[in-house]
Parts: sequence; C-alpha cells; structure tokens
Amino acid sequence: MPEGRAYIKRVKVVVLGNAEAGKSTLIKTLIPNSINIEHKGRTVALDFGVIEESGIRFHIFGTPGQERFKVVRDIISEGAGLFIYVFDPLIGVSKYDIEIISLLKDRGLKGFFFINFKDLSEKDLNIDILPSLLKQTSYPLISGSAKDPALKREILKKLLSLL
Repeated sequence: MPEGRAYIKRVKVVVLGNAEAGKSTLIKTLIPNSINIEHKGRTVALDFGVIEESGIRFHIFGTPGQERFKVVRDIISEGAGLFIYVFDPLIGVSKYDIEIISLLKDRGLKGFFFINFKDLSEKDLNIDILPSLLKQTSYPLISGSAKDPALKREILKKLLSLL
C-alpha cells in the first residue's frame, strides 16, 4: 500500500427488486457516474458504481429484475456483504419478491427494504398496503423517491449501520 494512504474497507452491496421497481434510478441517484447495461430501457446485465463514506468503499451492483435473468442475478449477488431490496408499492409484492427475500433470509444477508414511491409522495400512498411479508421480517424500511438526491445521506447512513 502506498505510504500515506489510508486503508479502505470494501463492501459489496447488491440492489435487488422486481422489474421497473427503480433499482437503476436509485443507483444513478446515489452514484451519478454509475454504469448501466440496458436494452430498450431495461437493465439486462447490471448497474455498477462505487461510493465512499467514512472509510468504507461501497461497490454497488444493481441486478436485472426480470425472472429470465436469474443466472445473472445469482452471479452478481455472489459474495455480497449487504443488500438493498427495492419495491414499487404500485406493483406490490410478487412471487419473485417472496422467493428472493426468502433466499436473503436463508443466507443471513444484512440489508434493508427501500419502498420507492416514484412519482407519488408518502402522503399519497400508505406503506400498510404492502403485504405482511415485509412487516414480518426484521429488515429495516426506508421509503421515498429513488430520484430524490436527499435520500443519499439516509441510505449511506443505513448501509454503515449494518456493518
């Protein structure tokens, strides 16, 4: 290591969720220069960006939400230290969501749920509409719009608290 350079811990964070939930938007808000491999507006491989906070370098990997990309999602998720699971409350919780959340619980992976209100405000839509699945997990919830740059601080704080 070069002299005078502080050691930085690296943490892999995987961003999961259903198609069109707002994963790529959230990553672009957190890391404006992140990359996205997409076709016709849909992520087909991954999103990727790096952000540093308090001596931690978070490597953020976004996964495609379509079920047909399960292999890609599995490869990207391998070795993750933390997760962010993005929900669109207008879509609700699908069978896909239930399977992935069960897998996360089985692996004992730490993370949190992000309820993406997209163009709605929290006042317009009540989180209680989400099925009890979310309420029964021990995972914390953060809600807001994935487009809101003010959420960056809250999300980084939550990631740090999970280490």
